[in-house]
Amino acid sequence: MDAGLDWRRLELKLREYNLEKRQGRRIPSPGKCIYCRREPVPPTKLTDEHVVPFAIGANTIIFHDCCCEECARTIQRYEQEVLLKQLGNFRRQIDAPSRTKPKKRPTHANVRFKEVDDKGGDLRQLGLRSIPIANLPLTLSLWKLPEPRIMRPGATPDCDQGRPWYHCDDTDALQRLCRKVAEETGSKHVAMEIGAVNRNHFLRFLAKTAHAYAVAELGLEAFKPRLTDIILNREDDISKYVGGYYGPPPPGSALENLVNVHVGQAVEGPGKGQIAVALQFYPALGSPTYSVIVGESQIDLDECLFDQGYDVSS
Repeated sequence: MDAGLDWRRLELKLREYNLEKRQGRRIPSPGKCIYCRREPVPPTKLTDEHVVPFAIGANTIIFHDCCCEECARTIQRYEQEVLLKQLGNFRRQIDAPSRTKPKKRPTHANVRFKEVDDKGGDLRQLGLRSIPIANLPLTLSLWKLPEPRIMRPGATPDCDQGRPWYHCDDTDALQRLCRKVAEETGSKHVAMEIGAVNRNHFLRFLAKTAHAYAVAELGLEAFKPRLTDIILNREDDISKYVGGYYGPPPPGSALENLVNVHVGQAVEGPGKGQIAVALQFYPALGSPTYSVIVGESQIDLDECLFDQGYDVSS
């Protein structure tokens, strides 16, 4: 994987919020959908958007009346797959924001196990086990990606796949669970599936979050958008604009944050002039950082960020 995209080539700015103090922002409506850019025709209406999804960042940034109902339906299908299936057990373990009342939240998780060979290859599925969430090791499943292809001259789509990324905070507990299933099923080697990641759903989720954040911070006309067809599920070549970030942590990044989100502009290299957003979810776990190229800049970025209250002196 290339390691060329860093904050010296990509000038990034971070705005911080304290969820415990209920800090946040409310962005006024732009009067049209930020994804398809159409003005609603009655009885169709615009809906509010949580720029950082509520299930991760609660009410940190709410963008009022900015998404049409048609786009919302398209986005919800893959966003819910990520938040409920891929991240569901992890979010329950850390008591992440949820609209479900505490008494109705599940206490058990259905966990899938499989028999594997000596090299970790799949042999057979061993079914689901209902396990108390309190007894599960803390596990997180994401995806590790190369840089967006637009930043890698000569790269082709066949080298963009990346690979799954996993975190487990208690491998001993994980091994005990696997040994128990092995004894029950007569298997030699057993593995637990940790929040299977649908790569395309996850990358679309990154694209949608980055685009919404860039519009919230810079305005709807600040850049010529590149992600519309990806966000609205009309384009599958997602990794041209959605990928990894391999430079030093951008200024202001903090391990204690639930999510680090930066907005900036490529100042040199093949992506020069492109507006980008860098995202890292749950950084304390050493999770991957993502870089999303949202579009071609149409503004003086420093002037715009200064007007938005950022320190642009660096």
